[in-house]
Amino acid sequence: MLEKFDNYQLLSKIATGGMAEIFLAKHVNSPVNSMPIAIKKVLKKYSDNPTLVKMFLAEARIICNISHENIVKIYDFGKFDDQYFIAMEYVFGQNLGAILEKAAEKGESLPLNFTIEIISAVLCGLDHAHNAQDRNGNFLNIVHLDMNPNNILISYDGKIKVVDFGIANANYTKKLKDSAGIQGTYAYLSPEQCSGTSVDRRSDIFSVGIILYEMLTGQPLYKDLDSDMAIMNAILYDEVEPIDERMPDIDPNLAKIVMKALEKNPNRRYSSAMDMREDLQLVYNSLEFDPNGETLPSFVKKLFPSHFIKMTKIIEQAQTEYLMDELFNNIGELEDIDLDGKKKSEEAEEQKEKAEKKREKNKALFAKTGLVAGIVAGLALIALILKFLIFDSGVQVETITVFSSPGGAQIFVDGEDTGKVTPATLQLELNKKYIIDFRKDDMIGGLEFTPTPENRQINMQLKQR
Repeated sequence: MLEKFDNYQLLSKIATGGMAEIFLAKHVNSPVNSMPIAIKKVLKKYSDNPTLVKMFLAEARIICNISHENIVKIYDFGKFDDQYFIAMEYVFGQNLGAILEKAAEKGESLPLNFTIEIISAVLCGLDHAHNAQDRNGNFLNIVHLDMNPNNILISYDGKIKVVDFGIANANYTKKLKDSAGIQGTYAYLSPEQCSGTSVDRRSDIFSVGIILYEMLTGQPLYKDLDSDMAIMNAILYDEVEPIDERMPDIDPNLAKIVMKALEKNPNRRYSSAMDMREDLQLVYNSLEFDPNGETLPSFVKKLFPSHFIKMTKIIEQAQTEYLMDELFNNIGELEDIDLDGKKKSEEAEEQKEKAEKKREKNKALFAKTGLVAGIVAGLALIALILKFLIFDSGVQVETITVFSSPGGAQIFVDGEDTGKVTPATLQLELNKKYIIDFRKDDMIGGLEFTPTPENRQINMQLKQR
C-alpha cells in the first residue's frame, strides 16, 4: 500500500535536504499515467522552528502569485500530520550545478548556444517574478536572493526552470528578511547582500552575471576562496577580472554583457532582467550555430544516462504500484457491497421458515459457485494485469531508452501506439526486429531496430512530413 499524505499518494522519496525532504507523489484524483508531482515536506524536527516555517511558507506564498514556464509551479501548500508541505511541479532532470560539474569531470564544456539559451530562460523567469503583482494589482517587488546554479533546473526534455524562492524578498516578507541576517549562497551574493544594504531586482542580475561568467570560462569566480568572509570581501572590494582576459576569443558584445551584469554599483548594471536578455539574444542571433547540432536535452541525457534510466523506471514502477493500489481499493468497495447484499438476503430468508433448509442449501451452493467464479475472475484479472506488466519468463527482454529531437514524440512499435512519448523506455525482446515510428505534430521519424545487449538506445532526429 502506498503512503497517503493529505490528498496525495507518496510514490518514492527522491531527496532529503537540510530542512526538508522531497517525494514523488500523485494527487489521489490524478490519472494513473500522469507525470508525478513533488511534495516538499519540512522535516518534523523543524516543524516547531517559527523562523524556518515562516521562510518555508513564504516561498509557497510568493510562488502562488507567479505562473511562468521558466519558474517551477506551486500547486498547493499547507500542514498535514504536523508537517508543513508544498506540492510543486516535478522537474525530471538535473540542476545546472550538477550539469556543469559532470561536464567538467568528462572534460567537456557547455556549448555556447546552450549557455545563452539557459541564461536567457532564467532571465525570462526572473523578469516575470520581478514584475509580479498580487490580485489587487500591487507590485510584490520580488527578489530571488539565492540565484545559483543549483537553483536552475533543466529537464531531460529541455525545459529550464528557476526554483527555490525560500529566502526571496517581497513586500510581505521584508520584516522577516530584515531580521534574518545575510542569507543565500555566498559565492553568488551581490555586493548589496554582502553589505546588508537594501536590495532590488538588480541583485539577482549580479548573481546571474556570476553564473554566466562561470559557465563561459568553466572556472569559479569566487567559490574557490578560502572562507565565506573572503568571498564577501572579494565581492565587495575586488575588481572582477575582465572575462576577455580569461577568454581572449570571446565575442566582444558577449563580454560586455557579462561585465555590465557584474558592476558592483547597481546603477551601472542592467536595470531589468529583460534588458540583459535582449542583449543576449542579439549576440545569439549574430553567431552561427549548427541547426542540426546536438540539442540541450540530448546533451543532458548523455551526461546522466544512469539517472535518466533509473528515474524513468522508478516513475513507471510507482505508476504501476499506484494502479494496483487503486485496484485493491476498488475490490474492497465491491466486497462491502457484497456483504451488505448478503445481510439483506439473510433477513429475507428468516421470514420464510418452511424454505429455510432449502434456502440454506441454495445459499451454500451459491456461495461456492460465487467463490469459484470469483477466483476465476480474479485470476483472469491478475493475468490481464500481468500481461501488461511483465513478459513471458521464457522470453529475454531488454530495457531500451528512446530519445527524439525534438522530444515529446509519440512512439509506435510495429504500428501499435505504445502510449508513451519521448524520452521513454521500452521493454523489447532481445534479437527481435521491430519497426519503431515517431510522430509529433507535422514531424515524423522511423527505423528498423533489433535490441541486443550492445544496442539499447534509440536517438531519432524527426523530420517534416
